Amino acid sequence: MRKQTKVVAVASAAALLAIGGAMTSFAAQGWVEEDGTWYYYDKDGNRVEDEWKKSGDNWFWMSSEENGAMATDALIEDDDNTYYVDSNGVMVTNTWVKVVNEDQDEDDDPAEYHYYYMQSNGKAYKGSGDKVNKKTIDGKQYAFDEDGIMLYGWVDEDGTTLNDEDGWAEAEYYFGSWEDGSMKTGWQKITVHDSDNDKDDDYDYWFNFKSNGKKRVQLESDNTTENKDATWKNNGKYYHFDTRGVMVYEWYPTENTTSNLHSASNWSYFNSPEDGAKVVKGWFKVVAPNEDTSFKELDADTFASDDAKNEDARWYYNDGRDEGLVVGQIKKIKGKYYGFRPDDGVKGGAMLKGLCALEMDGEKIVKVIDDDMDADDLDDFLDNAKAGSVANDVYLYYFGDADDEDTDGAMKTGNVTVNLDGESFQFKFRNNGGAESRGRGVTGVDDGDYIYNFGKKIKADSEDKYILVYADQDINSATRAHVVDYDGSEVRSKLGLSNGTTNADDKGLTNVYYGFGTKDNGYYLVNTSGKIQTGNKTGVKDGDDWYWYMKNGNIIMYTDSKDLGDGKVGSATYDSTKDLKKYWDTVTSANIAGLVD
Repeated sequence: MRKQTKVVAVASAAALLAIGGAMTSFAAQGWVEEDGTWYYYDKDGNRVEDEWKKSGDNWFWMSSEENGAMATDALIEDDDNTYYVDSNGVMVTNTWVKVVNEDQDEDDDPAEYHYYYMQSNGKAYKGSGDKVNKKTIDGKQYAFDEDGIMLYGWVDEDGTTLNDEDGWAEAEYYFGSWEDGSMKTGWQKITVHDSDNDKDDDYDYWFNFKSNGKKRVQLESDNTTENKDATWKNNGKYYHFDTRGVMVYEWYPTENTTSNLHSASNWSYFNSPEDGAKVVKGWFKVVAPNEDTSFKELDADTFASDDAKNEDARWYYNDGRDEGLVVGQIKKIKGKYYGFRPDDGVKGGAMLKGLCALEMDGEKIVKVIDDDMDADDLDDFLDNAKAGSVANDVYLYYFGDADDEDTDGAMKTGNVTVNLDGESFQFKFRNNGGAESRGRGVTGVDDGDYIYNFGKKIKADSEDKYILVYADQDINSATRAHVVDYDGSEVRSKLGLSNGTTNADDKGLTNVYYGFGTKDNGYYLVNTSGKIQTGNKTGVKDGDDWYWYMKNGNIIMYTDSKDLGDGKVGSATYDSTKDLKKYWDTVTSANIAGLVD
């Protein structure tokens, strides 16, 4: 095929001598100038057409389309080869040529010009048409189609240009704009139209291209973030690319299946859209993923849907590239212990703060009964415990003041003051053992001085003055102690006013309860500081104007009058000849069954 194409511009054409200075005119054979146009005649006097003719060091094309006239500013098609002659008609070599794109189309081929590269033999470099054939020119790599046109933009494996709106997602290479055309490697920020995104708009995405020009991409057949082609380590940081080659950012699921969106352990965090480095190990505070805070378009709620909807930022911890997010456990990190919520569909994986009621299985957090507890929450929890509706594997922990932004969330142990709604509570949390037991609020008697229930020190309030407490074990027992506290009204309600003893001589003693179990039986009297009362107490008055009597640390009587009088005890349990005064003087211990639930 021989074809001539007119060209409007030439890139980097070498300066050449004018044709008149390079050729010699002959009368009947060879070069002849006629009316300013050069022709070449053979020995028979015929004009030569569609042939190359040489003059000096230069080659010229005699065009049949111009009746044998020497071609200028034109692409020449000769035996499947493409050449270019400049304005002087000289075949150019080792240079770029640009030609007006007569088929320009804003959607598929927006290039105003097409570029060719003419080699040392004058032939345009051409691709094979079935793969990307690259050529290094001035230190950069370019690719060309089978017609010799420089490829640009997005190109697939077989060398086809994919510059339609969605073509970038399937393409393998990127060769820049039509004015550039050099193959891109390394990091490239490229504006593309993302029709997969529900916003259906243009976005600036980061891509990374290997040294061979192929973009890093997650294979459809391997949809994990550990895909070796998609996860790339560079300068000690890890980056991941989706199935379109886009660098992922913020939250991204380890597996692209909807069923796994509810598990925090199946997610990774990759920093901002401008950074994208995976948080491999360490802390980060972000809003949980939803359609606005996750790179991936979501069609289901995630592991922390409530947080995501409310845009509540939480602290998370990634324990390493292989381990991922810490979820549902108490974990030691740099010498401190922290708690992380299990997958609960509400705040999964988030670091716990404040006073928390947790169902535990060793170091594993099975369920968060309550977190960020306030004073009312604590009262409700302890009321449930008193009613026997708190399971044996549920404990209170304290991870710092949830309202204090400076609190780091580390577990608190030992004697701690917990502030809830402006009210201070004294707690004691275990400060020994590992993650399986450390930090649990202690329950039981502490060295005969104080009694704790789920860590809270039991104290009589200022109105009660004294309360009765039952505790069957100390705080170091292998199993959790049973602790119940009663104010005066609860004691009287449980024992029943009708069970009181009437004073026969009418000296004012109308009700009396006697024979409480000793401290060895688990009964204690506690004041407003929480101190266990010891020794002998002869009629200490509570907030209801009733009186407690103790002997040798054992509770003997609870009456509504400090005057024991000489009335006779009407119970068959004791000798009817003994009055209360004599009973007080002689009794050592007894027990009233049924007081403790």
